[in-house]
Amino acid sequence: MSSADLEIPLTDVRGRPIDQMVRIEARRDSGSNGAGGENANFSVVPGDAPVVVLKDLSTRGGAGTLYQFRIISRGFLTTAFQQFLNEGLQVALQRMILIRDPKAVSDVSAPQFSKLPKPLQDWLSSADMLATGPKEDEDLIGKKGEALYDTLRQERKAGVLNIYTKATHLDTVGPIFRFFGSPLIVRRDRCFVKVSEELQRIVSEDERYVVAPNTLHKPLPNYQLSNSVKSSDAHANIQITFQRSKLDGSLAADVDIDESSGFAHWGEVFRNFFTKQRTNPFAVHQLLIAANLTQPNWEVPLEPGYDLIPKA
Repeated sequence: MSSADLEIPLTDVRGRPIDQMVRIEARRDSGSNGAGGENANFSVVPGDAPVVVLKDLSTRGGAGTLYQFRIISRGFLTTAFQQFLNEGLQVALQRMILIRDPKAVSDVSAPQFSKLPKPLQDWLSSADMLATGPKEDEDLIGKKGEALYDTLRQERKAGVLNIYTKATHLDTVGPIFRFFGSPLIVRRDRCFVKVSEELQRIVSEDERYVVAPNTLHKPLPNYQLSNSVKSSDAHANIQITFQRSKLDGSLAADVDIDESSGFAHWGEVFRNFFTKQRTNPFAVHQLLIAANLTQPNWEVPLEPGYDLIPKA
């Protein structure tokens, strides 16, 4: 019986080693391709190493033996891959990235208000928060600036930082944040803002944006829905749904991060967290950073400026 050793590059989305226990399940394929293999379980602590090595996996040699691997670690989403193993040392065909489980996050490590980028400070300071009925909006009424930012706490604060990150990213959407006026509502998955007429014109003419349906978006009270667009990039694209006031004709927008396009790259890792649920800003945080892994030519990476703190 031949044996194989498998080296697996393994990090989180920021490229950091996993400094806790990782369980890896190796299962021989149930069909003829799995001939010569044996199921095995491994528990390792990578520490400072961005790789793990699995030793002495049985293989028939020659054409090799097909294995299915599952990687499990507390606070991360389980991920999987498959590979034929031949005799001797091999390297996994793909780098394995562990994604933080959005439901296993207890807090965010975010900058203090005074450390935020000046445009974001100014935007929060111009807030004119609306009372629209939902209880989740009530604690923000009358607040602006630092008081507003501190009241946002974990999920809504993450949502704001995600949207600011995307709306200022030149490579994917252009400098659209400069056209955002006063924030009116801030929720964990979106914000409503006053916007300039110029923003509607620019995104309607920019080839980086495509027409998007607005059927899932409800307008503000006394506003009527207009058109909706979203950026056409492959990860965590921004959607802007315009609406016009019935009272004075002014323009506002519902701005959110549409994570669905991330499925093409991350597949089942994210799917369960985006189906029939409100977008989780912690998942969007991971998607924004993960986008950098496939775009080495960006002048500036997508960097939300905060980190996720897992539950103990």
